[in-house]
Amino acid sequence: MSPGETRNGLDRGLQQLRRGLLDPAAAARPEGERLAAVLVPIFERSGDLHLLYILRSEEVSHRGQVAFPGGRVDPEDQSPMAAALREAHEEVGIEPGAVEVLGAFPGMRTATTGILVASFAGLIPWPLSLRANPREVAEIFSVPIAVLRDVRYRDTYVFRRDGLEWRFPAIVYDNRPIWGLTYRITLSLLEIMA
Repeated sequence: MSPGETRNGLDRGLQQLRRGLLDPAAAARPEGERLAAVLVPIFERSGDLHLLYILRSEEVSHRGQVAFPGGRVDPEDQSPMAAALREAHEEVGIEPGAVEVLGAFPGMRTATTGILVASFAGLIPWPLSLRANPREVAEIFSVPIAVLRDVRYRDTYVFRRDGLEWRFPAIVYDNRPIWGLTYRITLSLLEIMA
């Protein structure tokens, strides 16, 4: 495939994603709800689109899990999208002004805590100097979207707590299981871009 064909394919995929997402302003802040917000960072490297993930540190909620940068929506945040951009800056150093927000996914709840999460897809420049906030993030890594689509990376993740086990569908890349809400958001993005 020529560089021009690759560029056109990437542009088509991003246009399709924009069309399939909600207006970011549509992500409301429901009264009385515990609300969190995440940024789904997308970037192009070597002719392929990638998603940026974090491995949460052992000091925060959802410790040791793969996630997108994000966290609680604070009362000072103007909107859930502002919270997602603030959290991405705090956790991995992505400047809010560097993000081209493409749109929002429908709100989803975490399976284990029931928290409502607003998710926003955002295009970030690459290369980008990232820095993990060591209190919140153990590792920053990316996965090519082509790999996320590949069924050879599909597996089951076993979540254990208090002597009980739950099985969740997962994408396992480089021994990192993407499961739970992060998996559901990733699948939603893949379905829109299909």
